[in-house]
Amino acid sequence: MIITSRENGKYKFINSLKVKKNRTREKKFILEGEKVIVESLELNGVVKEIAFSKSFFENSKNTDTVNSIINHKLEYSIFTDELFNKLSETMTPQGILAVCKSNLREVDTILPFGRYILVDGLNDPGNLGGIIRSIDAFGLDGIIIGPGTVDPYNDKVIRSTMASIFRVLIYKMDSKEQIMDLKKLKFKIFSASLRKSVSIYEAELSDNFVLIIGNEANGVSEYLEDSSDESISIPIIGDAESLNANVAASIFMYESTKQRGGK
Repeated sequence: MIITSRENGKYKFINSLKVKKNRTREKKFILEGEKVIVESLELNGVVKEIAFSKSFFENSKNTDTVNSIINHKLEYSIFTDELFNKLSETMTPQGILAVCKSNLREVDTILPFGRYILVDGLNDPGNLGGIIRSIDAFGLDGIIIGPGTVDPYNDKVIRSTMASIFRVLIYKMDSKEQIMDLKKLKFKIFSASLRKSVSIYEAELSDNFVLIIGNEANGVSEYLEDSSDESISIPIIGDAESLNANVAASIFMYESTKQRGGK
């Protein structure tokens, strides 16, 4: 049966996931893009249900994708193209989206070892998504979402992470004071900063640290920087005053993995 009304319960539920408080309550989010959805089908339990546009479902070019979803025994719904386009948050919807399980953990459940990035008041979804992809690429152990940071399950963040959102452990830190709990776990706390900082090449980044990446405009907040064991920076030899948050975080991660011998 093709869903034609915005009063339909399935339409209302999927549409509600565009709002952060509903994503948080339901522990679910929307994933768009045929390629990343097909890839995610192999991650057990991540994809909960699928929505198709009528034209996508009926197009013979998409038979393999549709059959794969049916073979995975996933619940699916078919919407008129007009309704589907209202559900989609992309400019040119492909005609398929997935409702996926989010896995946001409390920071007090973190294990007392490993390499983590803590994002402090990061506002740009593209920056956050890029950092999550780099964590996946360089083999760090996870990301900590600090207060004031964009929702990691925001649609723009999700699109920029691709499938890395499913491979990276994501923790939330509700208050900046929780940095003290991380220090008690014997993590060394670094702030990415130009103030009173040492060069990235002088810092011990091989293991058991939390690196704080700050707000795009204001950097790491005063409380977190003061609570850090050390501030570190990337030498800039050109005329640019600073680096994009994602670029800077990626360079720190590369250096960390290099110090570990590429492991």
